[in-house]
Amino acid sequence: MIVVTDHKELRSGGVPVHELVRSRLPRLVDDVLTRLVAEIPLYAQLPAEELQGDIRRITDQSLRAFIETFRTGVVPTGEVLAPLRESARRRAEEGVPLEALLAAYHLGGKVCADDVAAGFRPEELADAIALNRLILDFLQQVTAIVSASYFEERQSIAGEDQASRQAVLAALLDGRAVDEAAVRTGVRLPAEYLVAGLAFGTHPDELQPGVDPQIVARRKLRRVRVELDRLAGSMASLSVDGGIALLPCTRGEVDNLRTKLSRVAGVDVTLAITTSAPSDVPAAVALVRDLLDVIRIHRHPAGVYELDDLVLEFQLSRPSPARDRLAQLLEPLGDRADLLSTLRCYLDNARSRRQTAADLHVHANTVDYRLKQVAKLTGLDPGSDNQLPRIVAALVAFDAQRSPV
Repeated sequence: MIVVTDHKELRSGGVPVHELVRSRLPRLVDDVLTRLVAEIPLYAQLPAEELQGDIRRITDQSLRAFIETFRTGVVPTGEVLAPLRESARRRAEEGVPLEALLAAYHLGGKVCADDVAAGFRPEELADAIALNRLILDFLQQVTAIVSASYFEERQSIAGEDQASRQAVLAALLDGRAVDEAAVRTGVRLPAEYLVAGLAFGTHPDELQPGVDPQIVARRKLRRVRVELDRLAGSMASLSVDGGIALLPCTRGEVDNLRTKLSRVAGVDVTLAITTSAPSDVPAAVALVRDLLDVIRIHRHPAGVYELDDLVLEFQLSRPSPARDRLAQLLEPLGDRADLLSTLRCYLDNARSRRQTAADLHVHANTVDYRLKQVAKLTGLDPGSDNQLPRIVAALVAFDAQRSPV
């Protein structure tokens, strides 16, 4: 317990303060409720039933605790403040902001102090100071207790909400019926999800000597999760490298989302996306995972990709006799990294010899020589318009066949 030493009976206008407040209790409760509605916007939005029920009751209990504090000089603890703890848990459950809740207690203390202070005589200055000290000590104790109870309840609610969302997500990913589970947990299934496969780049700090890369990676993951949680209705299953998210946003919003995720995580973020009805989520997840594989295999830059963006690479990444035959066309270049890199650069630069030479830091004649070697070894001439589609397809198939993904 918090005790004010050498406590003596405090008086205002010659009357013991605790008796004064007790005699005025009904009016003080009314005054506090009136001020709450007038000065704290949230309380003006509460239904009359709650104001005249729970809020009036906890106001009365709080002022009675004030009375005992004034009578004894002891700030209450333990079971005496149990109603305040329970009220904090209820307000947390209702979503009342903590700052509004604490402001209400402080406003109650102010109303009580102002009412008593009006009657102090000059010779009661010491009593006024002692009363003010008791009120501050009381509010300090209440702030700590209410905050702790509030956050305990919010964490419990958040844990239950997260568990519910994960249960619904698991059902969606497995292709199980989720309507009943969704209703039970309060999760509303949209008519359509934007299903996203996410891939996270490596943060520079993960490569720093002496830095624990797992801590850095988990920090990156936490920041991504926080940003996704801002999207009401989103659900995600993530690891430090990426994962799957079901998003309640449109295709037009995804580019902005990717930019935000990249910024908060401090790494490149790539999204492979498609849309799906809840019942078709497993197939959509399989597709975006395959698209992420294609993006990795062919070393595409970070961005947002759909099947239409990768249709050639996607098709040629599927195992088939045709893919194998295409890949075989470039087998003679398997141990010639110089020729492969020149061919890739030449195709990426729209078959510009000059730009290819600049990018590779070699003479244009070197580029010509290497391209002739490619033609000699494979029978495919990179400079031929007619053979260009076959060369591009062969390179895609070659990369897909050799990738460990």
